Amino acid sequence: MSKLNAQQLLQLLSLSSTALPIGAYCYSQGVESAIETGLIHDEASCLDYFDEVMHLLLARYELPMLKRMIETHDQAHEFTKWSAQYRASRESRELLAESQQLAFSLNAWIKDVLKIKPSVKKQEGFLPVYAQLCGQLHLKVDDAMTAYAFTVLENQVLAAVKTIPLGQMSGQRILWALNLRLPDIIEQALALEDDHLSSALPRYAMLSMQHETQYSRLFRS
Repeated sequence: MSKLNAQQLLQLLSLSSTALPIGAYCYSQGVESAIETGLIHDEASCLDYFDEVMHLLLARYELPMLKRMIETHDQAHEFTKWSAQYRASRESRELLAESQQLAFSLNAWIKDVLKIKPSVKKQEGFLPVYAQLCGQLHLKVDDAMTAYAFTVLENQVLAAVKTIPLGQMSGQRILWALNLRLPDIIEQALALEDDHLSSALPRYAMLSMQHETQYSRLFRS
């Protein structure tokens, strides 16, 4: 491995680490509501649910959006267009607030650790801030997409492990199975045309809305 490749790998590991202090572990992104309603209740139902997250949320929308924002990070007009579309796709107050809070925390990390001024405001949401940073660091698009997808899946699986609760080994089996399928998801996302992007996930949005008023919660709304 070249020194440059090693540096990029280390940067991606840092950005996808649960030790990154942006508070992603505080959110369940609908998982807690899915457990409350019985949609998720054991290892098998978890795997089915997160497989749909990969295919319907990541492959069809968030990963293709990440690709486009990384590729246009130095093209203000195009980047703003994709960033605005991403912000508009946050279908609940909770999802928008979560994205903006994570963006705020990542911007704080950029200022404190990298000693540079963030160029994307927190109001745009987490994905634009993350994409802009990946572009500035000259990280490979497919590698950045893989790191982002892993982080999303890991956070949601851990939410299920804590809440159902599942054992740690059960969570690891779920993650391992998802990781084996992830390369195909990345390929699908890379090949998706602009006209085929879709953030229409009404059930996902409804779970988030239900979480806003859920009586008993472990995770932030």
